[in-house]
Amino acid sequence: MAAVDIAALAARNDKLEAALREANETLDAIRNGEVDAVVVGGPQGQVVYTLENADRPYRVLVEQMREGAVTVNADGTILYCNGSFAVLVGLRSEEIVGERIFDFVRERGELEKMLAMCGDEGASAELRIVLSSGGFAECNISVVDLVVDDGAEHMLCLIVTDLRQNHERARELSEANRRLAAEIVERTRAEQSLAIALDAADMGSWDFDLASDRNVCSRRHDAILGYAEGQAPRSREVGVAHFLPEDRQAVAEAFDDAVRTGRIDIERRIQRVNDGATRWVQIKGRAFYRDGRPERLAGIMVDNTDRRQIEEALRQGQKMEAIGQLTGGIAHDFNNLLMVIGGSLESLSRRVQLDDRVQRLLDAARLGVARGAKLNEQLLAFARRQDMREEVVCVTDLLPTFETLLDRAIGEAVRVEVRRTSDLWHCLTDPHQLETAILNLAINARDAMNNQGTLVLATANMSVTRDQAGPHEATPGDYVRVSVSDTGGGIPPEIAARVFEPFFTTKDVGKGTGLGLSQVYGFARQSGGFVELDSRPGVGTTVSIYLPRADPADARPHVAHLSGVARRAEGTVLLVEDDDDVRAAAEAMLEELGYTVVEAASGDEALEIIAGGAHLDLVFSDVIMASGMTGIELARALDSRRPDLPVLLTSGYTAQRLVPNVGHGDIPLLRKPYTLVQLAEALSDLVKPGVKVD
Repeated sequence: MAAVDIAALAARNDKLEAALREANETLDAIRNGEVDAVVVGGPQGQVVYTLENADRPYRVLVEQMREGAVTVNADGTILYCNGSFAVLVGLRSEEIVGERIFDFVRERGELEKMLAMCGDEGASAELRIVLSSGGFAECNISVVDLVVDDGAEHMLCLIVTDLRQNHERARELSEANRRLAAEIVERTRAEQSLAIALDAADMGSWDFDLASDRNVCSRRHDAILGYAEGQAPRSREVGVAHFLPEDRQAVAEAFDDAVRTGRIDIERRIQRVNDGATRWVQIKGRAFYRDGRPERLAGIMVDNTDRRQIEEALRQGQKMEAIGQLTGGIAHDFNNLLMVIGGSLESLSRRVQLDDRVQRLLDAARLGVARGAKLNEQLLAFARRQDMREEVVCVTDLLPTFETLLDRAIGEAVRVEVRRTSDLWHCLTDPHQLETAILNLAINARDAMNNQGTLVLATANMSVTRDQAGPHEATPGDYVRVSVSDTGGGIPPEIAARVFEPFFTTKDVGKGTGLGLSQVYGFARQSGGFVELDSRPGVGTTVSIYLPRADPADARPHVAHLSGVARRAEGTVLLVEDDDDVRAAAEAMLEELGYTVVEAASGDEALEIIAGGAHLDLVFSDVIMASGMTGIELARALDSRRPDLPVLLTSGYTAQRLVPNVGHGDIPLLRKPYTLVQLAEALSDLVKPGVKVD
């Protein structure tokens, strides 16, 4: 019996051990998730809950969750955890199941409250999970009730979300937002700086979207077109319509080409909306691309009207300066010719007894010389090289003379009105040149009115700003304005741009020289002032001469008009002149006055004569000679060799051109052509002694 019982017990023991091994393997499989079941430990031992087929997909879902999932019973014992929770705490699932959840949470008390108060709606809080490494992980823990076996078992499900990545992402997002905000501030500052710079440069900006046909423009851009802020239309078609009809096709083609080439740079005329004014604008810009296709065009618009006017004025000034250089040279040669003619006539009239008829012819010839000299003065005035006999004057005191002059010059059919300004400032000018300028303006005004209408001569005190002076290349400051206005038909813009050009005239052949307004222009510029033209078609024209204000105390002595009688003199004059004809005429005049003449054809020859010990009382020399030294250089050489020997210079040019170039303002200059009386008086002040006869 005992043997049988032992064998039976051994067999039973083997069977139990096999069942135990199978149970442990099953439990391990359940714990590892290889079997769809949940093991729950309790007072009665461990209870296995198998999953229904319909619940198995949820088990798979829970295992695949990135969040940790933990199931605990009422006292907090962990019945199950998924792989994500195990990875979070750094342990295997089998090391976690059976432990209490409170051991894995740093804020134990907070978790106990959550589990105790968890209802149907659940609860959540941010708590720290204790890691196997000894650290903590900030997590969001959400708790919900689980109902098992119709409420027989009370379990809770915890969803644990690792917030460390969220916090890192939040920090990254915050840093990105900070950098973005800084970039926005920097870009805003850059855009504001760019807007200020563009506005300071009078540049308007534009940004045209090709897809939407919408143009975003700055306030300056709209102002250039003549719009108030926010009123400008934005489409391309309307934008092109601002240009003059003859320029629109070129502008449209330029934009089409910009889409193809990526660049636009065109200058054309617009008609400003608010006042209808025609303005020159330049458009520059480039294309911006996306995926290799042009998306938008952006650039600037600049009103170049003032710049073009200044450039045109500069070109005009350069052209007139070049013509002035030529005119000055012609006037010099012309004066030499007049010198020969006038000098010969002077000698002839004094040496030969003439009957009345011949005397009249001789007087007519001498008058022709005088008229030629006057014309030469006009040429030199245009060239801004005539001698200015300046004095401080008040133009108001000259108005009666001007009024009488105008009455005689323009006739009774034209009404002359003189408008005086009280307390008119003084100015420094040559009153005779001013008289000539006003006469030229009056004659032009008379012709513009066809010998009928009203001519107004007016004066005014004017303070000229830098902006007003700029187009005229003048200096800002106080000026006296003398203006002549007419009620004629006005001057078209294309003609107004040329009226100060030499020899330009709209009068019929033989009725105008084209030098009148050139003389006015040259006189004003040489006086340190400028001329302003204001003409309105159908209304009339006003030409204003601006003369710099002067203080009477600043009056400079001017050269008086030479007058008097010829002198019979004694002495020897060294005559230095390279032109044979002029030298012969001058020699005859000097001999007529009683001087002994020694001739030299150049400065070098003159120095040789002086070095030879010739007795001389004066050197009378031309300034500009074809070869060798000039008269100025000769005078400079004599200043060191013969300081006692006086020098008188003569030239067809003027002192204003010659003397400042060499710095010898104390050397007297006699302008060609000169008369016998003028020569006598110039020499009498230099040659001592002289005996007056006749």
